[in-house]
Amino acid sequence: MQVAVLYGGDSAEREVSLRSGARVCTGLRACGHEVLPLPLCGEPSAEEIVLMARADAVFLALHGGAGEDGRLQALLERNGVFHYTGSEPVAAALAMNKERAKARVCAAGVPTANGATLAAWESDPPLRYPFVCKPLCGGSSLGLSFIYDEKDWQKLAPSGHFSEEMLCEEMLSGREFTVTVLQSRALPVVEIRPLDGAYDYHHKYTVGASEELCPAPVSEMEKMRLSALALTAFHALGLRDYARIDLKESATGEPCFLEANSLPGMTETSLMPLAAKAAGISFPALCDTMARLAGNRKKT
Repeated sequence: MQVAVLYGGDSAEREVSLRSGARVCTGLRACGHEVLPLPLCGEPSAEEIVLMARADAVFLALHGGAGEDGRLQALLERNGVFHYTGSEPVAAALAMNKERAKARVCAAGVPTANGATLAAWESDPPLRYPFVCKPLCGGSSLGLSFIYDEKDWQKLAPSGHFSEEMLCEEMLSGREFTVTVLQSRALPVVEIRPLDGAYDYHHKYTVGASEELCPAPVSEMEKMRLSALALTAFHALGLRDYARIDLKESATGEPCFLEANSLPGMTETSLMPLAAKAAGISFPALCDTMARLAGNRKKT
């Protein structure tokens, strides 16, 4: 196939996307596909959309911003391009908004942490210490803050306001997991253990900063439970083809939904390729599967 690969973009996750895109291009070429790299700095041009329409599949290796929140997907569909990887516009937008995603999966029976959404600075903390604050729409743990006391809370918005809406949640103290869903199948569970501190942007994308155990050292019953929760969240959000669902245990060991990633990272430290490898799926084969799922939607 001829596969157009979109990567880069103008979100805060641009650097991660550049790494994902470069690796995806290599993986697709290893499968014999003709790769058409399309690095973006913003919205695709009319010429780039024409190239995507002609390609057999469009691989979205974008993270965050318009590339992952449904806006790009909607633009492609308005121009007759339906053969792109990942989820449709409405599902992508829902997954990106942590408050809406949390409400949807909670209604489906998946446990979630207690939380509150802040649209503007409030002098009093919304939850008892300790808690976590993160941008309502975003990924890669960018903007993640751990609030242990009043000093941390005041440092969060020294100017007296937030630059964007924030979701604050109780700090869960248990083990952290992620489950990749591929074609409605849960791949082996990954347990994440940062070697120091918390699983933030640095620990996600620095080789050796975290220990990722796959398959996770959990009982068969716990594996089935984590997989079932991930699949429930995946379907509740209306996601398509693949996604990664992040979960963390409470102090009592109850797994809680953290967020859904509709366009998971494909870098050398990313967790979806790690789970695929544990399932016997090589990185080129994973890229091939994702591209073919998209190609099946091309309108003739």
